[in-house]
Amino acid sequence: SEELAGFIKSLDIPPHIRILCPEQMGHGRDIDNRLRTDPDNYTMPTHQRMLESTSEFLDVVKCSSNTNAFGISLGGAVCYYMQHHRPDILQRAILVSPAILCCVDKDLVNGIRDGTSNFFCLKSRQDAKLLMRDLSTGRDDDTRKKKDPVPKFFLETVYREARKKSPEGHFRELLLHLLEPTGEYAAAKDVDTESHRLVIWPEKDRIINYEEGKQFFEVTPSDNKDEGLVSKSANTEFECVADCGHVFHSDGRGIFDIIRPRVKEYLLNFKG
Repeated sequence: SEELAGFIKSLDIPPHIRILCPEQMGHGRDIDNRLRTDPDNYTMPTHQRMLESTSEFLDVVKCSSNTNAFGISLGGAVCYYMQHHRPDILQRAILVSPAILCCVDKDLVNGIRDGTSNFFCLKSRQDAKLLMRDLSTGRDDDTRKKKDPVPKFFLETVYREARKKSPEGHFRELLLHLLEPTGEYAAAKDVDTESHRLVIWPEKDRIINYEEGKQFFEVTPSDNKDEGLVSKSANTEFECVADCGHVFHSDGRGIFDIIRPRVKEYLLNFKG
């Protein structure tokens, strides 16, 4: 959640609006506070446990019934299910490439399962380089302006931080747990068509598949060309970011820089 600090600051949110950033199980401070201190009793989170802990967090901090939410990638998936289960609190949500299980890229899933992909489980500097390319428009895309979206010195930082951030094998085991389809989390279609939300999806996302996302939210081209894509759900706005990957545009810009104006417009629109 701390990684969102810069983006949140750039939104210039009015001071009277309370900002809450729950840390997800298996990430960030949870690794230091629980995994490192008591590894023998640490259990990997599941989708259900992440949902329950986030719901509990909202109750503990006494969220009002006029709360809007934002989530990207795994946070987007948590946000999607939270809005479905807690409509008493969450009124509107922005989901950016939500990592809903059926939308995760199939090649990536297979690679993680068979050990041929070290996605976020960096074992070498080459893994770090390939990860950054995959977070752009793909390691095999030779058409983009910036083949490597970040400079070499940053790649070294990414690699070193990944090596010391978590115990060996933690993120691989975490991913394998979260890739197991169970219950409603295995659904292939939107289970919550009533919620008000804005879905933003990079067109060339190699992590969370854009075409799968359109199928999940039942999106089709509008009869009116000016309106772009339309979801079967009247309360869902679905927007595409052209020539962009999960984190980086083909020209090197970050996804947060691109979506900032639209996120601010939607996120700060409260009811009443």
